[in-house]
Amino acid sequence: MDLAPWLAPWLAFVAAAMAMLLIPGPTILLVIGQSLGGGARNAPPLRGRRAMRQAHVVTALNPKGIVFFVAFVPQFIDPARPFLAQAAILVATFVTLAAANAAFYAVLAARLSGAVRRPGLRRALNRTGGAVLVGAGLAVALRRA
Repeated sequence: MDLAPWLAPWLAFVAAAMAMLLIPGPTILLVIGQSLGGGARNAPPLRGRRAMRQAHVVTALNPKGIVFFVAFVPQFIDPARPFLAQAAILVATFVTLAAANAAFYAVLAARLSGAVRRPGLRRALNRTGGAVLVGAGLAVALRRA
């Protein structure tokens, strides 16, 4: 079986999926929240099964993922080739990349959990986040005016 015709579209799909996954969405925010709460060695705030269920629900209802699969993925399907094989490869690739991405954020957040618990850093993060939100709100308000 000649893999060359499949390789270029698959690599393009990998690049597109990675670009989409690098933009944190609701699933990554859930993973970060769970990891910050649990830390690197203390027990997670939710049991594994419940945390996985929440992650699946959040991911399934994520508009970014829905749009990606409905509007973007079909561009990588060659109508001259068997659909099921192509779809299986693309879905498996995406799920693998998404799991690696979530694991990266989980490990990073778990390592930072101790620092985030320090009151001074937490206060600075809260103020910075608040300032960003206020700034974004002002930018939108001024743009419409």
